[in-house]
Amino acid sequence: MNPIVEQLLRLQRLDTDIRALGHDLQQIPKKSKLIDDKVRAVRDPLDRALQEKADLEQARSDQEAAIKSLEDKERQLKLKMPEIRSNEEYSALLREMDATKRERDKTEERSLKAMERLEALEVELPPLEDAYKKGEEGVAADRAALKSEQEHISAELLAKQKERGLLQAEMKPAWFKKYTHIAAQRNGLAVAAVKGGTCQGCFIGVRPKLVQDLHYGEDVVSCEGCQRILYLDDAGRTP
Repeated sequence: MNPIVEQLLRLQRLDTDIRALGHDLQQIPKKSKLIDDKVRAVRDPLDRALQEKADLEQARSDQEAAIKSLEDKERQLKLKMPEIRSNEEYSALLREMDATKRERDKTEERSLKAMERLEALEVELPPLEDAYKKGEEGVAADRAALKSEQEHISAELLAKQKERGLLQAEMKPAWFKKYTHIAAQRNGLAVAAVKGGTCQGCFIGVRPKLVQDLHYGEDVVSCEGCQRILYLDDAGRTP
């Protein structure tokens, strides 16, 4: 085989490998999501319970602050009673005191319900946490295998890219440019095998004279149909 064609064929095979590895690497997040989906059924109830607990704790904190404020207001209103000089002022003060008390009672009732729900959550959370823990343990091996797969693909991809860079440095720029141009026009296949007198890129017959030239390996031969660079591979191996 012509040395230039050998280089181009090796470059094409590297590019094919790099594309395949890149595609495999892109599948890792999808595979990770599939693993996450396995535990989502037990994770979602736990997340909802934890969020409810956090919301209730915040609500209770706000309610306790509101109750304290209302109690302070009630004390201040009671202190005003000796200062009342008319029945109208007295009635207005009583109405305000009554409204404040009603608001405090409602707030205390909401706080009590929140506390009761928090106590119930303290009972509900442990089983939910156990179920989630078991779910994670069940997919731990899957996660470890996926991480190993990702590391292996990344390392192999890096090695192929490095090898490609070294090969490109060895090649004549004109041939690399020609290869890149044809590959861009021909869906990544710039070098095609000839089998049984037929180009395996476009499946058009190759003239006997060109097949003979391929046997000699002295010149770089291109397909007259698709312009791909040809090599003779009667053994059946394709890039």
